[in-house]
Amino acid sequence: MSSEERWIEQAECAKSKHIEKREFFFSNKKYEQEQAKSLCFACPVRKQCIKSALEEKQLYGIWGGLDQGEIRRALSINWEGQEMRRGKYPICVYCSAPTAKLKTKTVKRPAGGRWATMRVVECSNCKIEWQSRTSANAVDAYHAWLAERLAKSERDRIKNQKIREKNKAKQAAKDAKAAAKKKTI
Repeated sequence: MSSEERWIEQAECAKSKHIEKREFFFSNKKYEQEQAKSLCFACPVRKQCIKSALEEKQLYGIWGGLDQGEIRRALSINWEGQEMRRGKYPICVYCSAPTAKLKTKTVKRPAGGRWATMRVVECSNCKIEWQSRTSANAVDAYHAWLAERLAKSERDRIKNQKIREKNKAKQAAKDAKAAAKKKTI
């Protein structure tokens, strides 16, 4: 076992007192899945487990308190493992921060190789970060959508302000015309 995987030894599910619950992590029964998740939320290495599950794309079972649907949403992949969004953007898998609190960056791969860099997502709240091209794409798409929405809102604000100014000028002209008409009477 590499030094990077030593956290597994500290996991709640690795303790002998929980040996009978290990199968719950891959159960189809909701009650057993909930028991597995409750172990995760008391686990001192939950963050490392989540990060490992995301990076290794563990698409089945409970990992760090996340079920397979939550993991797939965080990775922005469907049940066949293909990239998708359909209006659902990832949230932080550890602290549930909204997509607005997630950011992407490109970092060097530790082993280098043909692909010298990788895309990661980082939560600004809890500082967990995970490697996932699809999650990074979804987070970038969210920020692009948000920037466009803010730009449209600003354009609309400026347009409405110009309309108000134009209407105010028209009203002032009407008032001046009415005042001039009163003077002549």
